[in-house]
Amino acid sequence: MSKSKKMRKLIKAAKSGKPYAMYQLGICYELGRERPQDMNEAAQWIAEAAQLCYAPAVEWIKDYGFDDSAAVQAES
Repeated sequence: MSKSKKMRKLIKAAKSGKPYAMYQLGICYELGRERPQDMNEAAQWIAEAAQLCYAPAVEWIKDYGFDDSAAVQAES
């Protein structure tokens, strides 16, 4: 799947530690937008944003019943 310019910028921002970008990238993985749908990847990116106290990410973690080990729980 080729990446659009917007997606490349989002990935770069997420990898550089920007919580908004981490959360948005996680949502892309959750919904399969410009990324293959993958709940494990979604949980990992969103959990990182939640650890940085990004409120929407914290709410997402609560809604899905994950805690700090969201990626591990998503795999089970």
